[in-house]
Amino acid sequence: MKRNVSAIEHGQILLTTAFALLVLFAIAALVVDIGFSWMLHRQEQNAADPGAIAAARWLKDPATGLAVDPATVQSSMNADACFYAQQNGFFVGDSGCVAALGAGNLVVTSPPISGPYVGRDGFVQVIITSSHPSFFGGIFGHTTEVVATGAVAANTAGNSNSSSLVALQDTCSGGAAGNVNGGGTVNIFPANPAATGGSVHVNSPCGSSIDNICENGVGSSALQISGTLITPYAYVRGSCTWNGSGANGLQCPAGVTTCLTEGALPLGDPLAGLPKPNLDDFPNGVCPDGTVLTKTSTKGCDLPPKPASAANTYCPVDTNGVNVCHLEPGVYYGGWQVGSAVKLELDPGMYIIAGGGISLSGTSSSIEAVSSQTGVEARITIFSTDGPNWQTIPAQQQGAITFTAKQAFQAKATDAATCGLVTPNACPWKGILLWQDGSGSNPTAAVKLGGEASTILAGTIYAPKADVQVNGGQNTTGCSGSGTTAGCLAIQIISWTWTITGNATVDMPYDPAGLYQLDQRGLVH
Repeated sequence: MKRNVSAIEHGQILLTTAFALLVLFAIAALVVDIGFSWMLHRQEQNAADPGAIAAARWLKDPATGLAVDPATVQSSMNADACFYAQQNGFFVGDSGCVAALGAGNLVVTSPPISGPYVGRDGFVQVIITSSHPSFFGGIFGHTTEVVATGAVAANTAGNSNSSSLVALQDTCSGGAAGNVNGGGTVNIFPANPAATGGSVHVNSPCGSSIDNICENGVGSSALQISGTLITPYAYVRGSCTWNGSGANGLQCPAGVTTCLTEGALPLGDPLAGLPKPNLDDFPNGVCPDGTVLTKTSTKGCDLPPKPASAANTYCPVDTNGVNVCHLEPGVYYGGWQVGSAVKLELDPGMYIIAGGGISLSGTSSSIEAVSSQTGVEARITIFSTDGPNWQTIPAQQQGAITFTAKQAFQAKATDAATCGLVTPNACPWKGILLWQDGSGSNPTAAVKLGGEASTILAGTIYAPKADVQVNGGQNTTGCSGSGTTAGCLAIQIISWTWTITGNATVDMPYDPAGLYQLDQRGLVH
């Protein structure tokens, strides 16, 4: 039987067809918009990349190789970025890109104001913004589509970052990201007149009192001080809180009246691109009892091996009843488990703790002291990460670094002569004292360093996802530092959060010669 189609059904078909055509038209318009945006982004990128590279050449004096204040070369950077923008069809006819710069359609800034290199000296960012007609948006009255594209270039030679303390935590959780505890004084200062730097950066937005004053009070804050912090400058995204009495807990160097900015821009991770050591490039670690650790080891080194006695030739007991354990560089699969009353003597070089971390094996366990075999500071780099079989061998899972001594803790980062075992001058990690792998299975595992009596440390401590706690001891002034000025904590800490503790004065001379030197030139982002 032949079926007759009613007028209503005809109308429904027409409505469905019209709606489908409208959807197809919208999809086509959206595709065209995306295509135009992608093409414009590509064109902007072709202009921003060479513009940033050209602008970055002004960040160093070609005669001396020293850094230049970006403000003094801003016009030159603008001119270079403008040239490449116009070569690629942007801002043509705008002499010197004056109008584009004024309207924010061309941004040339050093340090960068966004992205992973925000706030970094020695880097320049170029951002180009333009628009194209919007077909899809036009349906809803949005007639143009704005596209912004940026590039960052570097021109740094051995830039160790001008900061002594960096807290990367960019959220407000778990208390202050930067802490100065103990009631003593933490004194950060350049190790010599040529070594400007030593600033404090805290990325946490905690705290609502943004008045550039570290006020007495309690409550949530980004930087919390109990005692006194003396620094060339402190950049705090949130607020600074001082819990004490008497003078302000944050003090400027002599002759300086202002050294705190609250509401500051966050600082990008300066070592985000640091290459990790290849475990296969280093020998297997050997425990004091002769056990060679391998990729299949299910336990690291017991220090000392049990049972420990005066007859123990592996970690012999000295006249003070302390087990002296001697270790050489290498990969320690499963880490170190420290027993009762142990003094660690470390030869210079790279120590890779592939799982397990450095831990105390019981409540009565203790590290009495850490030094070289000759009793002076050990020239070492410690890299804490996972063993290759961490998913099946629990001992090879990344662990915490509990490296605190009852007496002296003396360690300095490796230099060119001690960093690598085979080709030391090619070792890219000289200046790194301790590195908690931020991409491991347990990147938040805490790092604890220091000596209760005295602490002598020099180098960069890098733990991008972990809390770092450093105990400066009872008094850390007058110790042999790495610069021309005596000091004990000649360190740089770049970590998620950090705490510096000292019962008296903790001197922190900023000496870039003893820190990790990051050499970057050209386009980086």
